[in-house]
Amino acid sequence: MDTIKRINFKRPEHKSFDFEIVGLQEFLKTRPTKHISKAFRLNFYSISYITSGKGAHEIDFKVYDFKTGDMIFIAQNQVHRFFPDTEATGYIIMFTEDYLYTNSEMNIHDFLDHFNMPLYNPIIETDVSEEASNRVLIDLIYKEYKAAHSTVKAQLLKSLFRSFMLTIRRFKKIDEQRETSGVYKRFVEFKNLVDIHFKEKKTVGEYAKIMLVSQKTINQATRTVVDLSAKQFIIDRILLEIKRYLSQGELTINEISDLMGFDEPSNLTKFFKRYEGVSPKEFRTEYFGN
Repeated sequence: MDTIKRINFKRPEHKSFDFEIVGLQEFLKTRPTKHISKAFRLNFYSISYITSGKGAHEIDFKVYDFKTGDMIFIAQNQVHRFFPDTEATGYIIMFTEDYLYTNSEMNIHDFLDHFNMPLYNPIIETDVSEEASNRVLIDLIYKEYKAAHSTVKAQLLKSLFRSFMLTIRRFKKIDEQRETSGVYKRFVEFKNLVDIHFKEKKTVGEYAKIMLVSQKTINQATRTVVDLSAKQFIIDRILLEIKRYLSQGELTINEISDLMGFDEPSNLTKFFKRYEGVSPKEFRTEYFGN
């Protein structure tokens, strides 16, 4: 049974920081097709910036179509794979969380928010015309990155990257006023709690007690931000984690059941089949083609 490999950030030669930018076609042509066409899990963050063409990308077992002007955000620990036959052009930026923390000028939460907010659609549309500020900046980032390394250039890259990330905030579908609203903040609190506790807490009521709010209040927040009930949000998070475990072929259904906090393996199987329409075993076989 195949397993999904975890990919660590490999610092480029002659670079002293965990940041890399490469042309999309350069990336696809210099990596073995058999490797990049397989799913793998990132231990860092990745942004694909599409300047022309179209294609598709799989993230957490869902295939997303992209086109000119799209940016694809892939967060640390997500599972994804390329479709290497794409003729799209653009850039891929890769960086670690440590890279953000070593830059005191960066607001870490503002940066990581780009990877959290799409949630069910990791693609945002931008203006990639040559005169657009974000396009000017990413072209300059690529140029400076390719130049001879120095301490000064390392600081310049961080400054340019920070400016680039700030320019793309305007294209986010969640506007600034909504981001600072109580509803949005409540949703973020709920989401973060689910990410921590979803293996042992599987009902909205349990999270309502922690947050000291009503279940209705949480539902209003999830409906507003991601157009889902709070219950469905929890279910989706549990299903995603089960899929991630299933992708690690060495784990049995019994082991996954224990890891996910189910009383019996049969309960996990019933839960998965109810919402996915196939059994865990069928999903694993279908995904890996075995």
